[in-house]
Amino acid sequence: MTGETATPTTARFTVGGEPVAVSAIQTGTITIKRSHHTCCVPERTPMAARFAAILADRRWADPMPIWTFVIQHPEAIVVIDAGITPAYNDPTSWEADRSTGRLLRSFLRIDVDESETLPSQLASMGIDPVDADAVVLTHQHIDHTASVPAFTNATIWTTKAEDAAASQIGACSWRWRDSSTTVRHVDVAGEPNDGDGLGASVALTPDGSIRAIHTAGHTPGSVSVSLSTDQCDLWFTGDTSFTADTMNPNTPTAGIHTDMRAVRALHRHLQGAGLIFPSHDWGNAERLRGAGVAD
Repeated sequence: MTGETATPTTARFTVGGEPVAVSAIQTGTITIKRSHHTCCVPERTPMAARFAAILADRRWADPMPIWTFVIQHPEAIVVIDAGITPAYNDPTSWEADRSTGRLLRSFLRIDVDESETLPSQLASMGIDPVDADAVVLTHQHIDHTASVPAFTNATIWTTKAEDAAASQIGACSWRWRDSSTTVRHVDVAGEPNDGDGLGASVALTPDGSIRAIHTAGHTPGSVSVSLSTDQCDLWFTGDTSFTADTMNPNTPTAGIHTDMRAVRALHRHLQGAGLIFPSHDWGNAERLRGAGVAD
């Protein structure tokens, strides 16, 4: 499915018999090169060479949605990713780092207006960003971080590994983070996990039903979020794959992953793990509606 930005989709679940709402919110669209969308060289090719192939590619893939998610749990409001804002397309917003702005806009086309931003859409749902308890960044790419400053009372969860790789992955933390931002690191605060493709994890609610998990691969510090409900397990996997159908070690994957082996290990681990919600899958709203009772 492709088309105009949809209104938020909310489905109801229960955790231990208590009601939990999960909302999928589309914040504009992103268009990437075909070599970015589907790796055009052997996966063993070093990341630098794969990125060069993306920059050289003159072909563009079809637009993809940019999804964020909100879990309204009795014990916390947890936001997964913060989407993008129109400032991305404003050259004056890049005065602090013009070269990065030019580079990103050469291979990432973003279409979004103010009404599609995460704070605007939350307001339409009657949710104030200041009431959120946690914002989990699946990674620090520009289309997942822009609205973080609106969540002034929330803990922002990322990883130390992601911060260390910021220059390598083109993260622009100066656009969303300052001395007032409360940041915590899943790979520092979390409990070790021996699962294939899984790193340390942190419980975001006292009942442990929502967990942020270090799942390196797309970037060194990528994070996934799991929600265990009475009905099923839901996994919010960022850009580990662009669609649920391609969360499969035997299908082509994106060309931009920093560690292909780690990505494939995570693909194998998540086979049959539950419902998968990647950050750029047109099918997310329909999948969510099918799992619960949509508003």
